[in-house]
Amino acid sequence: MNYLKYVFVLLMAALLTACGGGGGSAGTTSGGSSSSSSSGSGSTTVVSTPTLVVSLADSSGVALSTPRTLKSGLFYLAQAKALDGSANPIANQVVTFSTDSTLVTLAAPTALTDANGVASVKMTPLSAAGAGSVAAVMTYNTTTITGTAASYQVTPAAATGTPTLALALTDSSGVALSTPRTFLTGSIYKARVTVLDATSAPVSNLVVQFSSEGVAATISPSSALTDANGVATVQIVPGTTTGAGSVKVSGVVNGTTYSSAGVSYQIASTSVAATMNYVQPSTPVSLVVSNASSGNKLATASFKLANSQGVGVSGQPVSLSLNAQSISAGVTFLVNGVNTSATQTFTTDQDGLVSISVASGTLPTPVLVTATAVSNSNISATSVGLAVTNGRPTQLRSSIAASILSVEASPGGTSIIQGVQSTLTVLLSDRLGNPIPAGTVVNLITSHGQIAGSCVVAIVSSASQCSAVWTSVSARPTNGWFTVLAYLDGEEDFVDANGNNQYDGGETFYDVGQAFLPKDAKASAFNSVTDQPIAGGMTGALSCNSFASIPYQMPTSCDGVWSSTIRVRLGVTMNWASSFATITSLGASSKAISMRITDDLGNAMPSNSDLLATLVCPATMSSPPTISGQSRTKTPNAITPVDVTVTFSDTATGCTMTMSVTTPAGSVTRQSFLVP
Repeated sequence: MNYLKYVFVLLMAALLTACGGGGGSAGTTSGGSSSSSSSGSGSTTVVSTPTLVVSLADSSGVALSTPRTLKSGLFYLAQAKALDGSANPIANQVVTFSTDSTLVTLAAPTALTDANGVASVKMTPLSAAGAGSVAAVMTYNTTTITGTAASYQVTPAAATGTPTLALALTDSSGVALSTPRTFLTGSIYKARVTVLDATSAPVSNLVVQFSSEGVAATISPSSALTDANGVATVQIVPGTTTGAGSVKVSGVVNGTTYSSAGVSYQIASTSVAATMNYVQPSTPVSLVVSNASSGNKLATASFKLANSQGVGVSGQPVSLSLNAQSISAGVTFLVNGVNTSATQTFTTDQDGLVSISVASGTLPTPVLVTATAVSNSNISATSVGLAVTNGRPTQLRSSIAASILSVEASPGGTSIIQGVQSTLTVLLSDRLGNPIPAGTVVNLITSHGQIAGSCVVAIVSSASQCSAVWTSVSARPTNGWFTVLAYLDGEEDFVDANGNNQYDGGETFYDVGQAFLPKDAKASAFNSVTDQPIAGGMTGALSCNSFASIPYQMPTSCDGVWSSTIRVRLGVTMNWASSFATITSLGASSKAISMRITDDLGNAMPSNSDLLATLVCPATMSSPPTISGQSRTKTPNAITPVDVTVTFSDTATGCTMTMSVTTPAGSVTRQSFLVP
């Protein structure tokens, strides 16, 4: 018996040792955590703090994505998931929820966690818009556990009307295609839908399905999810078959399927030509006739062959032809240095372009170049604004004028007023009255004073012209008159009997001799001692009687041969006027007085001088007459004296008539006459 007691005691001691007794601890929990240690093993086990995870879900329990949007009129679930330190669900745990009561209401402030550790309460948004958060808290093993709040925003009431699905087809960069929407084979496009509810608010996280009908176009992917802006985009790749089709999109909103209207498109091949267009320059092109001494005689006509989207079609043959009128006027193509009027065939370059050089002929004419696609004669275009319009200047079609013919540039006698100016304008035309080419240079010289040596022709208000300024300087002409001469290369006028716009033997022409500048503008003939010959042009030793009216022509300098190279000369005689007038009576009666008004040399007073007559009668006249008429009140723009007649309303015997002449510079001359 004692032996059995001894064995029992030994067994109990062994069991106690195996169970960690005799000086070990079972462990403590504080603040929601616990730890235990064993002196026998030397190891430590750490248990984590319990957690509470707060989230929001829709009425079906699907978690809302951030940012969480709540629409009034619907209900949602506020949820909290409780896990112990080992991440195991805590069931039957009381969780307390809280939120902003001005934005949402909770069906209950507390809820028990289920077997999955989840506690849920119904949450209903109010009508007010704003942002808030839901918080949750629980007490576990005497420790308070607070979950991170879940934020949300409340939007106005959910739409009860029909949502809209707006579908657009765009290019690869997102730019909407214009109608008719055309897909080109080998390119990539996009279909973009924007989904809005009845209040025009974006519908996000909606699965939409895209589909196509008609000619095949691959949509990839066939479905997509709308973003926060209610937008979903997919890629469209047209097939190789041309034709028409359409795209539509659908989606399920609040359990109902809605679809967009079909958006049509057409598929076109990049290699199929559809249009031909003349590539028009920014300004119309005008050529000069081929026998002109200057100016542009060659132009380029370009055409573009394009597909239905305006993209150039390369590698296609195009024929180019001139119309009959252009050919009869001598217009040709210039191909590899050879002039030809035959139809030409060129191949379009990488941009769908063909170009050809057009050379002018001898006759002014509109020029029509027609380009036609060889593969389809219905695809063609004709040049616009191309013409041969002008040529060489001629004597009979050109002129010169001065802004001030009688310049106030002397106080009298040989004295001068330096720096007085007048503008000379030269207008030039060819034999048919067309403007000559812009850029033509005109030379100018003068017998007295100073003139700009040249001017360059420009097209001003559709007329070819240039201007130069004359300035008073040096000596005044002895007799007051002087000459300004403009000259340039041109051709002799002729009668074009056969209408080919070029001189042919036997046709009448007007021989032009050598030009000269007279030193004495009042002289009636060329003075070989004082006058200045102008070199250049075709000259000879024959009489120039055939066209003697041409001015500034040396009398025996014609050659009897039509020439395309002469000096067209344009001269103007001007007056170097004084500031003070000489007023001479030409005749007087009791009812009128006539006068001649000149400068000190017997020429015109300065152009645009004021003329004013006054009448003063004796005080003894009971009914004194008045001036009833004055034939001129200003001097004209001329170089010869002006006559003025002043008439009276009644007999003015014994009265005094005074004529006042006021120049543009303000000088005044008065002369009085006693009425007989």
